[in-house]
Amino acid sequence: MCPLPLAAAAVAAPRTLLRLLNRGLAAAMSTAGPLKSVDYEVFGRVQGVCFRMYTEDEARKIGVVGWVKNTSKGTVTGQVQGPEDKVNSMLECSGLI
Repeated sequence: MCPLPLAAAAVAAPRTLLRLLNRGLAAAMSTAGPLKSVDYEVFGRVQGVCFRMYTEDEARKIGVVGWVKNTSKGTVTGQVQGPEDKVNSMLECSGLI
C-alpha cells in the first residue's frame, strides 16, 4: 500500500532527480533483466500535496531513477527508468497505472 501525502508542495519547481540511494543511473541499470523507460503526466490535484517528494521517496525505495516536475498547467510530468519489474511497481505504487 502506498499512501499519498497531504502536505503542501511548491508550484513550478525545477525537476527533482530521482536517485537510486545516491548510486545514480549506472547502479540502477546494472541488471540482467529488460529495462524500461516511461514518460508520464499526471492530471488532477497533484500540486500542493507533495506528489513530487512522495515520488522521489518511492523511487529510492523501489530502486528506479528519473525525474519529476510540476508544470505551469497544474499537472506533474516526469520519467521513470529502470528494470521493467521495478518500473511497473513504481507506476502501480504512485497510482500512474
